[in-house]
Amino acid sequence: MPELHSEPAPRQAFEEDLPPSVAEPGYGEEFDVNRLSPEEQELHRRANRVAKVSMQDIKMLRPEQVRLGRENKDLCIRLRDDIEKAHREYDRRFKPIMDHPVDYFYRWLVEILAEGDAHALGEYPYASPMRQH
Repeated sequence: MPELHSEPAPRQAFEEDLPPSVAEPGYGEEFDVNRLSPEEQELHRRANRVAKVSMQDIKMLRPEQVRLGRENKDLCIRLRDDIEKAHREYDRRFKPIMDHPVDYFYRWLVEILAEGDAHALGEYPYASPMRQH
């Protein structure tokens, strides 16, 4: 029987843990997460992680639709139900930071589902300060 580790692995600094002003130069350069309260910083960290995992889940569960969406540049239409469900949950959980000039949901939608090509999204249905990326 394989041995399970009871101790968590040491925390490493990953790009997604960095504040947006450091992790993504084009993402709200004047906005510094480090200047927020510890509670708001934690909300940002969690929002970033939830958005990333949501997009990874969609990619894993709908690989053919993701591929076709990239090819036809209509990811947001093709995956509308999955994206809307994920966005409703994201919006519900992170409403207190929605007025901050960062959008982790959009960031990971572009990076993971669209493989960095924002045009592959087609019509992005949500207001976002990140649309310039």
